[in-house]
Amino acid sequence: MMEKKLELKEIVLIGRTFDEYYRMFELGNINFKDEKILDVASGVSSFCSEASPKGYNVSASDKIYHFSAKEIEEKCISDLKMVMEKLPSVADLYKWEFFKDIDALKENRERAYKLFIEDFKKENGIRYISAEYPKTLFADKEFTISLISHFLFMYDEHLSYEFHKKTLSEIIRITTKEIRIFPIVNLKGERSLFVKKLVEDSEFRDYKMTIKKVDYEFVKNGNEMMKIKIK
Repeated sequence: MMEKKLELKEIVLIGRTFDEYYRMFELGNINFKDEKILDVASGVSSFCSEASPKGYNVSASDKIYHFSAKEIEEKCISDLKMVMEKLPSVADLYKWEFFKDIDALKENRERAYKLFIEDFKKENGIRYISAEYPKTLFADKEFTISLISHFLFMYDEHLSYEFHKKTLSEIIRITTKEIRIFPIVNLKGERSLFVKKLVEDSEFRDYKMTIKKVDYEFVKNGNEMMKIKIK
């Protein structure tokens, strides 16, 4: 019997909103006025565009940001259509609470990328920085908190353990306080084997890694965040 999972050949451009980030990363427990936040591999999420007017100091980073808004929007529309077509066959892998059904999910994802595109056109190169992980041009300790949403762990079939290590080392270099990663499950809805490997990896023994349950679960079992304390 074949394992059920969302079949994706590559990382897709699917955006998430400020409300999702707030719950996924427990942002209520940080004093955002004191923090300089990096959204890692942020894609077409609207977190940066929605957080900035609320007083958050957020920069978004992704390799797609060297493309034009029109090119990004075209790929996003096509990726969203493809994912929505595949979802009904794997709908039971998801909890339909935050989104009541597939139509509500689609509406939310469209809202996210439209807010992103609108802001990207105005702020490209200022708050939206082209960065191809695992290497970036950010300065040492440039940010206080880095958020990694639906990138590491989720795509463990596409991104090797070596890639995870290099990316995490790079984010540690540019972050002073804390890294938060959500979710820690892969596309099958299973905790990624890379979680245990990273926790036990001697290269990261100087950093405190903890797993924390959060008030957000869309992928079943995907309600945990990894926190990495830098100091």
